[in-house]
Amino acid sequence: MSKIAGVSWQGMALLLAVLTLLALGAACAEDADPDEPDVVDHPELVVAIAGEIQGTDPQQVTTTVDLVHTLITTPPVSMGLNNDELLPFGGQDVEISDDGLKMRITFDPERTFHNGVPATAEAWEDSVECYIDISPYAFDYDPVEEITIEDDTAVVTLSEPGPGMLVVLSSSYAGAVEAMAAEEMGEEEFDRATIGCGPYKVDEWVDGSHITMVRNDDYFDYLPFVDNNEAFAFDKITVRFIPEGFTRVSEIRAGNVDLITGVPSESLEVLEEDPDVQVHDYLNSNVRYTQMNTKRFPTEDYSVRMAIALALDRDELKDGVDDVIQPVFGLVGPAMVRHHEETELQLQEEYAHDLDRAKQLLENAGWEEGPDGVRVKDGEELTFEFAFSGDNPIDVRAAPIIQSQLDRIGVDLQLREYDGRYLRDLVEERDFDMILSNWSWLDPGGVWPASLREGAALAPWSHPEVEEILDRAVFEPDDDEGARIWGELSERIWEDVPFVPLWSDRLFVATRSNVSGLHMSVSGSMFLHDLDFED
Repeated sequence: MSKIAGVSWQGMALLLAVLTLLALGAACAEDADPDEPDVVDHPELVVAIAGEIQGTDPQQVTTTVDLVHTLITTPPVSMGLNNDELLPFGGQDVEISDDGLKMRITFDPERTFHNGVPATAEAWEDSVECYIDISPYAFDYDPVEEITIEDDTAVVTLSEPGPGMLVVLSSSYAGAVEAMAAEEMGEEEFDRATIGCGPYKVDEWVDGSHITMVRNDDYFDYLPFVDNNEAFAFDKITVRFIPEGFTRVSEIRAGNVDLITGVPSESLEVLEEDPDVQVHDYLNSNVRYTQMNTKRFPTEDYSVRMAIALALDRDELKDGVDDVIQPVFGLVGPAMVRHHEETELQLQEEYAHDLDRAKQLLENAGWEEGPDGVRVKDGEELTFEFAFSGDNPIDVRAAPIIQSQLDRIGVDLQLREYDGRYLRDLVEERDFDMILSNWSWLDPGGVWPASLREGAALAPWSHPEVEEILDRAVFEPDDDEGARIWGELSERIWEDVPFVPLWSDRLFVATRSNVSGLHMSVSGSMFLHDLDFED
């Protein structure tokens, strides 16, 4: 083989090719827009979540999954990363009147659904009508008096103000679907291959295994806190359904998935020590609380209910579940809209853990300590059943701690583990003594009425004064005043103590260390616009 100066002819040819490519690259760089970032496409992002989706259509499911549904179809608005502002998302612009009764959402007529049909203001109205027809949460739109179309703008007139409609319109449930296609395909088929207007299109859903979505190259939106408002970096996103927490953790540590949700608390330490993994935490928009039956012995006794409330030590609970909860005393958790911090601190001081006070309440009410330590009154022992969900690992760990805390004041708490879905039936049928319940939604006005209004399905206890305060809290247009009223309601609930707020859950997401650009709200909503793999 001939060589010139120690370099083969093949090597020389390769060198010339490289130099040519470098020259072309330099020429291209001179012509490129310096303000436009380079987007590097990646073949696939793999995600693992704890449960399988119910369907792909947010209008038909009872539970949405942000990492699936907001990729398939985009909500018209966002409440930002702190849930404290109204921002455009799928809509081009959004405005709300000072009295909170009129909202204007402007849509870009150039946006389209996955099948090419324009995602206009009229198309969004059609989608809302479809939601009202088939969604189990059709009542979400009860406050809407009418929707009128003015050119590219949908004008929404509400019968009542408050944050409820803003929360709905910023949620996964509000993403517009292509209503004509939904009608032609039928509910069942459309629920497996929904045509939305989001950054990804349904490609394949394998029951019990995964759903794969392919990129919508025509996508764009108007979310202001991200850098990229156009097509995402990944050709496809596969979401795997892995119910076992240990398996999800093993898969991300092995590099088989790039992101997992529902990180089990017992795996936090090993993940935090793994240099190839990043852990992200957020506070769930929920309140976990004990609900007591005020119509059944012995929790019909106010002294018993208040003694229980004072005997509960939230700090001990927090330590016992490895710091994966945040104690709360009010009805509105810190990650929910209209949380009132001043009231939270006041209740924390007024109703702090106090065993002596709890015991004195019981003694004054005639509950005497029996020979085995269980209190007795009129021959009846202070014993009853505590129902909790066996599906929730935090509840499972917290229940025996609560049992131990109440034992210290002479209460014999009998633990009873149920399938989580059955707990609601117990409350509706009024067939419980004390139950560990949970509300999870950004807007407290979207959850607490079902437990506080007379005749409501989940309201074995109600009070006219509470209902009057509730009406003011739900429909107050001003956020600061609304938060204050919710604080007033929390104070009033503590006067009768049918509920004892305990905590909000701290939740965790993990990504591989080379994953960058994840935006996550304070309540855990994830935005993948800028998600990328670092070199």
